[in-house]
Amino acid sequence: MSFRVETVNRRKGNGLFGRSTGFTLVELVLATLISSLVIGIFSVALSISLRAWERQQNREISDTPSLLELLKRQLAQFDPILIQLEGKQRPIFQGDEQSLAFATDYSVRAISKGVPVIARYVFIPGRGELFYAELPLDPYHPEHIQEFLQMSPGKTKSWPHFYLIEVAEFALSYATKEKGEFAGAPDDAAGIPAAVRVSCASRGDSASFSAMMFVNSPFSETAAGSNPVPGGLKSKQFNKRNKRL
Repeated sequence: MSFRVETVNRRKGNGLFGRSTGFTLVELVLATLISSLVIGIFSVALSISLRAWERQQNREISDTPSLLELLKRQLAQFDPILIQLEGKQRPIFQGDEQSLAFATDYSVRAISKGVPVIARYVFIPGRGELFYAELPLDPYHPEHIQEFLQMSPGKTKSWPHFYLIEVAEFALSYATKEKGEFAGAPDDAAGIPAAVRVSCASRGDSASFSAMMFVNSPFSETAAGSNPVPGGLKSKQFNKRNKRL
């Protein structure tokens, strides 16, 4: 009788109630290791995302593409109306390597309400500042036009207002009579160049832009960080001529 009870008790000890319900030491170590790896991966991903967000927040948005688009549209709608200036009837188109003024039918509507205007760009290299202003085109009062063309940006607060655009570089050149060649000023004999080449660089980053814009034409050749090649001129010839300018 006693032998039978002892056998039953041994069987019960090896049954369901006798099993261990906890994790082994190896399982705990593996779980801890996996959790550490997951937390480490998430922390690295979060750190990279935060650094990218900070760079994006601190980055200055460049106005250069918008500037080139505005200038292209204005040159495409050049207004050849004749104005009496300095005793001569001539269209308004004056430019050099760092400034440009011309009559156009495309204006900044917030300033001129869409009427034809004289657009003027003036770059000051020492300060890295590009100024833009426009004056409604009034052919019956050429004295106002002459005064506007001689105004110095930043030194007067009178109307019209010069708007500041911060750029690192801004340079202009003009197509001469000979196809594919550019000079630092429009050809006096031709009066109005066929195309204007604009080179500028944004402030705060390494982005640079170069575009050749055609007067009275909606088309332009634009490149980032390189000079465009005029149509009908091979790149090698253009590079050789460009070095001489």
